[in-house]
Amino acid sequence: MLRISDLAAATKQTPAQVKKALKKASNFAGASAFDEGAKPADGDWDREGIPAILAKQYFLERGTKFPHRVVSVQMLKGGVAKTTTVLNLGLRAAMYGARVLFIDLDQQANLTFALGVESETLPVWVDIADKKVTPFQTLQKIDAGTDLIPSNLNNSVLDRVLMNSNRNWAHAVSGPLLQIRENYDLILIDTAPALSTINTAATIASDVVLLPTNPDRFSWLGLKKHRLELEDIKKDFSLHFRTKILFTRFDGREKSSHEILQNCIQDYADEMMQGYIRTSSEVKNAIDSGRNIFQSRNPVREDYDLVTREILEFF
Repeated sequence: MLRISDLAAATKQTPAQVKKALKKASNFAGASAFDEGAKPADGDWDREGIPAILAKQYFLERGTKFPHRVVSVQMLKGGVAKTTTVLNLGLRAAMYGARVLFIDLDQQANLTFALGVESETLPVWVDIADKKVTPFQTLQKIDAGTDLIPSNLNNSVLDRVLMNSNRNWAHAVSGPLLQIRENYDLILIDTAPALSTINTAATIASDVVLLPTNPDRFSWLGLKKHRLELEDIKKDFSLHFRTKILFTRFDGREKSSHEILQNCIQDYADEMMQGYIRTSSEVKNAIDSGRNIFQSRNPVREDYDLVTREILEFF
C-alpha cells in the first residue's frame, strides 16, 4: 500500500497536509477501506500504508479525476521491458486507487505468469474473438482493485482466427472492450513483439500507445519502424491515439545510453515520457520471486512511480 510520503510527493503536499486530508477522506471511504475493519490512528498510516480506496477518495476530494484510458504497450523488438512496464504501471496505478485491468495478448503469457495465474485451461482473447465467451467470462481477479484477462498458447492462432473471420477484425479488441471498459480507470494491454493483426486491433482500441525503448541500436531501429507503422494505422483508420516513448534500461555510465536518448529527444521530443527507467537487476528478481518492486527500496521503484503518475495525469 501507499505511504503518506508517496501521496505527498504525488500531490506536492507536505506529509502533515496529507494526513489532515486523509482524515476527511476516510469519513467518505468508511471503515471498510481498512483490512482490520477500523480506521487507523494517525501514526498507523505511516507504518501500515494507505488502502487504495482511501487513496482514491483522497484524489477525488482534491478534484483529480481518474481517466477511463486504454494503454497498449508495444514494441517491434523484444527484450525492452515491455511486460515489466505493463506490470509495474498497473500495480502502482492500483495502489493510487485506480481500478486496473491487465490484458495479456502475448502468447508467451509472461504477464499472466507474473501475476500468479496459471492459464492453460482458462479462456483467453482468442475465445473472445471466436465468440465462445464474453469478456466478463475471461476476467481473473488479482486483488480488490485489479483484474486480468490472461493469455496462453491458444492465443498463438489469434491472428489466423481474426483473418479468417467474417467479422471486422479491426475491432477485435475495441469491440469487446466496450462491454467492460467503463468498469476500469486504466486498461493496460501487453502485446507480443511483432507487427501483427491483433496488435493493429490493440492499437485501434488504444487511447495511448506506449513504446518502451532500450538504449541500443537495434531498439532504436525498431522504434523508428514501429512508429511508421503506427502512423500508417492512424491514417488508415482515422484514429487520434497518442504515441508515447518510454526510455527503459537506461544506464548513465554508458555512452550509448546518452547518445540514443539524445536522438530520441531530438527526433521525437513531443512523444517522450518525462520519466525514464534505469537499468536494474532488482526488477527481474522481484518478478521471479513473486514480489513487486514497490516492496523494495530500489531506485527503479521511483522511476515507475513517476511514469505511472504521468500516465494517470497526476501532474
